[in-house]
This record gives sequence, C-alpha cells and structure tokens, in this order.
Amino acid sequence: MQKTRFRFLVAALAITTGPAASLVATAETTSQDAADYRESVMTSLKGHIGAASMHVRGLVDGPEFLLKHARGLANGASEIATLFPAGSNVEGSEALPVIWEQPEEFAAAVEKLVDATKKFVAAAERDDKPAIAAAFRDVGGSCKGCHDKFRAPKD
Repeated sequence: MQKTRFRFLVAALAITTGPAASLVATAETTSQDAADYRESVMTSLKGHIGAASMHVRGLVDGPEFLLKHARGLANGASEIATLFPAGSNVEGSEALPVIWEQPEEFAAAVEKLVDATKKFVAAAERDDKPAIAAAFRDVGGSCKGCHDKFRAPKD
C-alpha cells in the first residue's frame, strides 16, 4: 500500500512539475535578463569579498567560513567570462564597451581573477595566514584591475 501511494505521489509530481521545468529550460534570455543576472553575480562576489576581508583583517574568526567565502569567490570568478554576452550592455549597465571591443584583453583580466581566487582557496584550505593575506591582496588587485579598465566609474 505504501509503495503504491509513493509511486502515485512521484507520478503526480512529475506530471505537475514537468511542464514548468521544460518552460524554464527553454526560456530565452533577453539582454536585460543577462545584465540583471550579471549584476546579481557581481553583487554576490561583493558580499564574499566583504566577508572575506573581515576574516583576513582578523575582525571575525572562523577559518571554515573564510574558506566558504573563498570558494564563493572562486565559483563566481569562474562564471564571469560568461556574464557578458553580446548585446547585454543595456542602459544603466556599468560595463564599458571595451569589454566587447577588446575581448582578448577582457578574457585575460578574468583569467587573472580566476587564478587569484584559486590561490586564495588553496591558502584558506591550509589556513596559512600569510598566504591567505597575500592571495587576498591578489584577488583585490585583480578585481581593481578589471574594474579600472572595464567598468564605468562609480558616482
């Protein structure tokens, strides 16, 4: 009896959620959607940078949390190269046209950040405080280097 009820529930769930899942999988991303998604990922990176900074400066404790933020930075950094599809430089975007005009230079800047975040994760995994500090400076320098060239100045 329990097996029959379970199978019925699984079948009902598949029937009711299947169409919704297929709609999500086939949705077309608009330029504004791409820009909004990019902004969301960048905002999450800002959060990880802020939290990691507090750990690195000794304002909060918890090496396991520093490692989670380092991994969050690495995960976000690995996605950056995909966040700037053609046509996603919508009104109000902080992305400068040079991203699309000089794609090789932009890709090199992104790769520098990806490498820096990987080193930051490795240092955090070892809980090596001097290496953590040095790697975090490199992450910050990579962010700044990219923002200086590829992002509009903040008001």
